[in-house]
Amino acid sequence: MIIIWIIIAILIFTIIVMVHEWWHFKAARIFWVKVEEFGIWIPPRAKKLFTDKKWTLFSLNWLPLWGFVKLTWETQRNFLIFDEKNNLLNNENLKKFILENKEIFDKKWNKIWKEDKIEILKILSENEANYNLNKKPAWQQSIIILAGIFMNFVLAFFIFFILFLVWVKPIWINNHIKTSLDLKLIPTLEQAINNWILEKKPWIILSPVSWSLAEKSWIEKWDIILKINDEEINSSEIFMKKIKENKGKTIILTKSCKNKENCKEKIYINIDEAWKIWSYISENITINKDFEYKFWVLDSAKYAFLETKNQVLLTFSALSDLAKKIFTPETKTERQEAINSMSWPIWIVNFISETFSSWILFLLIIWALISINLWVFNLLPIPALDWWRFLFIILNSIFSKIFWKKFFSENMETIIHFIFFMILIALSLIIWYNDIVKIFW
Repeated sequence: MIIIWIIIAILIFTIIVMVHEWWHFKAARIFWVKVEEFGIWIPPRAKKLFTDKKWTLFSLNWLPLWGFVKLTWETQRNFLIFDEKNNLLNNENLKKFILENKEIFDKKWNKIWKEDKIEILKILSENEANYNLNKKPAWQQSIIILAGIFMNFVLAFFIFFILFLVWVKPIWINNHIKTSLDLKLIPTLEQAINNWILEKKPWIILSPVSWSLAEKSWIEKWDIILKINDEEINSSEIFMKKIKENKGKTIILTKSCKNKENCKEKIYINIDEAWKIWSYISENITINKDFEYKFWVLDSAKYAFLETKNQVLLTFSALSDLAKKIFTPETKTERQEAINSMSWPIWIVNFISETFSSWILFLLIIWALISINLWVFNLLPIPALDWWRFLFIILNSIFSKIFWKKFFSENMETIIHFIFFMILIALSLIIWYNDIVKIFW
């Protein structure tokens, strides 16, 4: 089953990424930008699937991490070619030298012959073609780059809308990220209790540590404690307070013996000066199995938008908290704990046993949440991601109009994107590996 869920996790993530890339692809087609390749997953290439009528190659690749759409000349192609005085030629002068049949040389000072000059002229002419991305107005380039991000938000909204319209239950309790956001599908413990998703009943539950005072006093795992010294206990805070007040004394715990054989209803414990009995304490909380969300059309749209927006804000909050723990940890172990908490979509195999809902609903909600995470991830100001590429377009457009040159040269932009792309691939592989290790070991 673990292997099956890993495969399902990869498939879900693949579908989300393909929706993202498909809208880059559609926007490019709308503005007549040539799409050279639509890649499922990341190279090395496993198989050429087919080529469509507009000569876009659809391919399947080996690394099931992301996907990609390769547009013709996202950045202009340049060459490291020199004249006989060892001066680097820009594209305009290079074309002039070739047409005038002047001698040109590569960086190793090898002469470039006629056959290679023909290929260079072909590439230079394609640089000027109207179907290149870098030849389109900045606003069209921006729409093409941001189309995938926009559709991730729309996909999450649509899934939430359908679920709220039909019916849906929360899938999990958020006990890791502090927030006051109104989250319906992954509420905090307080929100779940206030909304009757969870029912908080009187009394508390104890689960003693092995060989502890609690265990030696005949407290068993998941025992429901009703009273301490004939006073009813309704919270873990009151229980710990009473234990501390009675250090050095004997207390009497009254526990529930319902459906238990040979159960001692009264337990006597001698509390030492350290006032420790060594037991886990939890509230007596049960799941309200009848709880569900179901709204009319307008309310479904309203709550779908709010849920999408709040999940986005929660993701930003989680990333901010993660960054603080990694770069400015308050304890020695906080950085490592934060790194270990980083997960790829394979983490759903660990969540599946904790969900309140059926696995189909669970997968639909996870689909929406991963789509939101991808949306947020692409909004981070990191080179190689969509939002940074959008900033490149805007900066270059502004600088071109004011200073008649780009903010970054084509070569510099390509190098920056390539370096960060490789860093992101490496990081993804490490997180993916850690997820699998957590599951199997």
